[in-house]
Amino acid sequence: MSTKLHLAITAEGHVVEGMLTGGNVADISVADSIMESVSGCYVIEDKGYDSDKHRINLESNNNTPVIPGRKNRKKP
Repeated sequence: MSTKLHLAITAEGHVVEGMLTGGNVADISVADSIMESVSGCYVIEDKGYDSDKHRINLESNNNTPVIPGRKNRKKP
């Protein structure tokens, strides 16, 4: 069985939050729980975290999401 390590880290490389999940767990399914203690930051994530709900959650904590859109995104 494979596993994934999900981390929220600072620009300096300090771990803020982490979670270990099964390899079949989608990144977006744990994104909000990992980022709940992060506020007032630019949050850089890959396109696996691209969802309107996640962006709204980040913005509600005074964060600026920096996430490339998936190619099938309807609203850029």
